Amino acid sequence: MFSVGQTVEVQIINVDKDAKRISLSMKQLEENPWLKAEEHFPINARVKGTVRGFADYGAFVELEHGLEGMIHVSDMSWTRKINHPQELLQKGQAVEVVVLGVDSKARKITLGLKQVQENPWPEIAQKYPVDTVVDAVVITNSNFGVFVKLDDEVEALVYSSEIEKDQAAGLKAGDALKVKVIKVDVEQMKIGVSARV
Repeated sequence: MFSVGQTVEVQIINVDKDAKRISLSMKQLEENPWLKAEEHFPINARVKGTVRGFADYGAFVELEHGLEGMIHVSDMSWTRKINHPQELLQKGQAVEVVVLGVDSKARKITLGLKQVQENPWPEIAQKYPVDTVVDAVVITNSNFGVFVKLDDEVEALVYSSEIEKDQAAGLKAGDALKVKVIKVDVEQMKIGVSARV
């Protein structure tokens, strides 16, 4: 980072006469980026950043030097349930996101990946009205139901009460299943389906 003989500008942050030591900082000279975070990143603004890390609940995106925001897994996809951010994103990946919230005091910026695209749920509700029979593919089988994908587009849940136990027990990921739409909730972005066709 530095070479011998290089001149750098620093700020003295501590002088310890007994130890004959002076503590210096370059960072103290830089303006705190959080002071202007709300001005630089207004709500609903589309911004670009780089994925820097992950937690089970989201991905951390560097927006500029010293400022990171977080995309929660619930703000990654309109139509898929994301269990871990690495299902969609990679470290070092450039992303375009929408600013959902800025709290300079708490040093938090909330970002959305799915908000870059228009919400497809009004169209999904029209495409899959109640009582429509659809070909689905099993994604996973759980103790409360079977998650399926409709037309390789949107995920839906077949509740245990809407499928025979022996039929559910025999299903595995990739299996085809004919289902009937029994509920479409645009607000909650969910489709309920039944295997009782």
